[in-house]
Amino acid sequence: MKAGQLTGPRRMELVDVPDPTLEDGQALVRLEKVSICGSDIRPFAAVLDEEKYPLRPGRPTHECAGVVVESRCDEFNPGQRVIAFPYAQGGFREYLAVPPSGLVALPDDGSLDTWIMCQPMGTVLYSVSRIGNVIDKNVVVLGQGAIGLSFTTFLSGMSCRSLIAVDLEEYRLDIARRLGATHTINASKEDALAAVRDLTGGEGPEVVVEAAGEHETVRQSVTMAGKYGTVIWFGMTHNEFFAIDFQQVRDKDLTMIGTSSARSGTMPRYVTQTVRMVAEGRLDPSGLVTHRMKADELQRAFTMYEERSDRVVKVVMDL
Repeated sequence: MKAGQLTGPRRMELVDVPDPTLEDGQALVRLEKVSICGSDIRPFAAVLDEEKYPLRPGRPTHECAGVVVESRCDEFNPGQRVIAFPYAQGGFREYLAVPPSGLVALPDDGSLDTWIMCQPMGTVLYSVSRIGNVIDKNVVVLGQGAIGLSFTTFLSGMSCRSLIAVDLEEYRLDIARRLGATHTINASKEDALAAVRDLTGGEGPEVVVEAAGEHETVRQSVTMAGKYGTVIWFGMTHNEFFAIDFQQVRDKDLTMIGTSSARSGTMPRYVTQTVRMVAEGRLDPSGLVTHRMKADELQRAFTMYEERSDRVVKVVMDL
């Protein structure tokens, strides 16, 4: 079968690998769609030690959807459409052998291009559940890529006093406004800290969500938050070790919450809830998908995502 593989810094290739072996208690899924996540760009853009290349086939992609073609478990049957969590296997491959705990059932109708968006949106829903009550509070979301826009989508229905979206790209801020942001700030054109202070009457926001995964925005989330504020860290940076202003964390008595649904073990639960919301017409993630590409365009897709070119938000690829 075909699989995507990171063979060097910023170099993705299609390779041939053996089909997976299906074991008792697993389902074999023929993947039809994969999507690139911002966290996939971390290993793509990194320069690793030479002996670490190539990475295991299928990695770093992990957002994938397809159809069960064979089952040795009771929970899923051939013909069912699913979101699959590939875990260590990596998701850019034609087939995955997955236990039921790594699958979320999808309805029979609707485009898989849309349904696959329930995976990243589900991870955001978990983080939103950690924020708590935001009624009549000023909330800032730093970064308006697919993750930040998902935060904006969920938070826009939670009766914030103001929902302030910050990004460097005007086209993403346009989407944020359509999704319910009350104010937008283009940080490439104005001082985001000063603009947020003005919008919050000099007090700073009660909640700051860091959804960009950049050192600058992680630091900025601490500086921006108001006294007794809550800071949600979602974005994954390219280097885990860097300085933040601990004095501000302490002096402002901030609540710092680092979130990851994958590491918390809650991802299937919240992705399932996101699927339910879409099926019931309460949520429409289709607007996140800006590009549809073929598997043999994976190099272009990863490069586009890293460079934020061609007004990209989310790339869905056919396998």
